Amino acid sequence: MEALVWTTKNLLELDQREEPQIGSPTEVKIQIRLTGICGTDLAVITGKEEGVPDVIRGHEAVGIIVETGEQVTGLQVGDRVVIDPNQSCGECYFCGKDQPHLCLGTDGNGMVISGLNAPGTFAEYFVIDSRFVHRIPDSMSLEAAVLIEPLACVLHNFLEANVSQYDAVLVLGSGPMGILCQMVSKALRTRVTVATEPNPYRLGFSETIADVAITPDELTEEFVSGLLDGRKFDVIIDTVGNQLETADRWIDRGGRIVPFGINGTYKYTFSPTKYIQNGVRIIGAGEYRHMFGPALHLAGQMPGLEDLVTRKYKLGEYEKAIHELLGYDLKSRHRVESETIKTVFTP
Repeated sequence: MEALVWTTKNLLELDQREEPQIGSPTEVKIQIRLTGICGTDLAVITGKEEGVPDVIRGHEAVGIIVETGEQVTGLQVGDRVVIDPNQSCGECYFCGKDQPHLCLGTDGNGMVISGLNAPGTFAEYFVIDSRFVHRIPDSMSLEAAVLIEPLACVLHNFLEANVSQYDAVLVLGSGPMGILCQMVSKALRTRVTVATEPNPYRLGFSETIADVAITPDELTEEFVSGLLDGRKFDVIIDTVGNQLETADRWIDRGGRIVPFGINGTYKYTFSPTKYIQNGVRIIGAGEYRHMFGPALHLAGQMPGLEDLVTRKYKLGEYEKAIHELLGYDLKSRHRVESETIKTVFTP
């Protein structure tokens, strides 16, 4: 079968792999229909995060069950399902504390995560234990369903940050995760949801969701003070991965800063005294925890969720898809015009 693999040459390449087969009685085999390109995939491709070599990438996916192990219950061939790629072991210290999102794995070397350190979903077929598979409602489109995994991430971060209707929320960045943050903030009926984005297409998309959408340059003292009657923001979510300086500047007393974007090369120095005296918290939520059920429920109440899927490509068109998302050609470094929110592969 065709698959996109992170190779030993530190490149994403199309390869031919053996079609996976069920290896235990509790596993299911899934034909992948849609699988999303995540910011973590882009971080690996651009060198901001290290990728495990010889691993099929991809971890956001929806598909159809084509085979089940003999002990699988509650699922059957033909079911449309979403996949939880975080295969917590259920045995380590953190799993024992009901914190599977912090799982260390049975060997202590970290949780098994499809598409990161185990075979992922940038492929035609995928096999996983049935406990990490969730059936989707008949009324839900595949396009909406492929966003369940990132939506679960957003919900976990909002829960950990205790975002409420009383909060003024600033979302830095209007990529897929930023847009989902804006949608969840609006669903919670927060006091105000403000979004920033330099890309004109994504800014225009954000204008249809957030209360206010502006470019980063428009985030000024005059703007914030006028909007919030002299106050600052209660919650600031950095979906870009390098915006903590901006968050530090615009967070109010008692506020919460949520680093959300992935960029392992980014560093920021802050004053602990300021955070102590002003009661400001930095929320590192980790992987999502028990969030697939709530994400499926909320998705059913979010009209327009499927509209975030704006580009679909075959696996063989991966270079074009990646270059559009990055806004430049990786080889020539020439600028590539991009008008997309969520790009998915159709294996």
